[in-house]
Amino acid sequence: MGNNVIGFYDSGVGGLSVLKVALNKIKNKNFVFFGDTLRMPYGARTNEEIKNYTMEVMGFFEDLDVDLSIIACNTATSHGLKESNERYKYPIIGVVEPGSENALERTKTKRVALVATKSCVESGVYDKVLKSMDPSIELRSVYCPDLTLAIERGEFEEEYMDGIVKKYLDYFEDYDFDTMILGCTHYPLVEDSFKRILKKQGKKVLMVDPAYKTVLDAMNILKIEKDNQEIPNRTIDFYITGDINLFRSTMEKIVDLSDFKVSFHQVDIKDLEKYR
Repeated sequence: MGNNVIGFYDSGVGGLSVLKVALNKIKNKNFVFFGDTLRMPYGARTNEEIKNYTMEVMGFFEDLDVDLSIIACNTATSHGLKESNERYKYPIIGVVEPGSENALERTKTKRVALVATKSCVESGVYDKVLKSMDPSIELRSVYCPDLTLAIERGEFEEEYMDGIVKKYLDYFEDYDFDTMILGCTHYPLVEDSFKRILKKQGKKVLMVDPAYKTVLDAMNILKIEKDNQEIPNRTIDFYITGDINLFRSTMEKIVDLSDFKVSFHQVDIKDLEKYR
């Protein structure tokens, strides 16, 4: 099966939150990461554009002979997972269903909040998936465009980030929820900001990062044991459509890859069109 590699795909650095979980749990695979930074933010793109971008990258990963691909982007999962699975024959999973399952496991009141991109919220995908699992679930959603862009720029200063997070959490007003889904893979990178603001608001809320359940699902599909043995000289290859130096600068604030052989590759988006 494949080339002993797992692929991760996101519009930018957000998917690193999923990669970080995989680094801790999966020791017997190498990784490739595709960051489509030239065309981000996906939340502002049309559904058709997002679907096409997703299918392009899944075709790119197929040519790399990956064992499995994780669409580490809620927006791309919403609009491109189904079509990608219809076209390609290797395993491709997203983050929405695992995140929904985790939220249902955690909520006691069945009132859930979602923060995500505009496109993900407007797609209604979380509402559909959650209610297919439990029709009594109540979900309220807020999209947070400024937050995604700030994270992509690496602007993690506490006071600045807390201000952005507070602005969006205020939109929930008096909604009494006990569980929050971080429905954009960028947002777990600033989970501490969400926790600080919610605490100041006097709310006790369990946070759901879809990455954990997603990685466990990948391990199950690939039959990777929890105590899998680490292979030597592991590699991570990054394929970036935009500014590699900017991506790398932000990445280094998020994840320590000193134990890996890391390579960066520039991707011309024109070369991806053949996969549509």
